[in-house]
Amino acid sequence: MTKLSTIPQQQLSITCGLCKHHTMLEIANLIAVVGGDTTAHEVRQRARCHNCGVKGNNTYQIVYTGNSDVAMDGAEVRSDKFSYKPQK
Repeated sequence: MTKLSTIPQQQLSITCGLCKHHTMLEIANLIAVVGGDTTAHEVRQRARCHNCGVKGNNTYQIVYTGNSDVAMDGAEVRSDKFSYKPQK
């Protein structure tokens, strides 16, 4: 089980198993509320859907959010292919 204290820069993606409502939670905020020794699985079990109200019937994923600059290396937009000319 993954303790929240080991992933403070990530996000927790939770999807309701009943209505498929989706939410993203900042791990740093969760640590402030439930503590760093709490596991991501325990958060999932305690989570209540804001849409339908069901509790614990969901799936979760830990979403890595760091180093976006590294991920964007090689992503290039060439200005000669895209241009914007305002209407007069």
